[in-house]
Amino acid sequence: MMDADAAQTVLDSTPFAPWWGFRVDAVKEGWARVSLPRRPELFRPGGVLQGGCAMTLADVTCWIAIMSLFGEDDPSVTQQMTTSFLGPARTDLVCESTIVRPGRLIVYGTAETRDTAGRLVSHHTLTYVRPPRPAAD
Repeated sequence: MMDADAAQTVLDSTPFAPWWGFRVDAVKEGWARVSLPRRPELFRPGGVLQGGCAMTLADVTCWIAIMSLFGEDDPSVTQQMTTSFLGPARTDLVCESTIVRPGRLIVYGTAETRDTAGRLVSHHTLTYVRPPRPAAD
């Protein structure tokens, strides 16, 4: 099973994650918690984190929860994501994601993003497709 250090290594090896600064806090089977530290580049006018921060964090957190079940090289990709924004965020963000249905072809999960005071900022439902792996030569 994947742990937080292994998940952080996977994230750090991607071209996109280091820019964001994601921190993997915890990983259990079918569940993950990832943080996104706030920084000036992530704010929109009005002193609020841009909504894509919560969405990207939820997508990454769910992806890690999927890897905790199927391994680091799992080919799952996001098919659909629905986000409900429930309040403004001005602090670091923390997201927890749970895999609700780990299917062979379709994986369904949920995620909740909170600010550092524990206020729910957004709720997400995510569907991933697990394409077949290429046949070995």
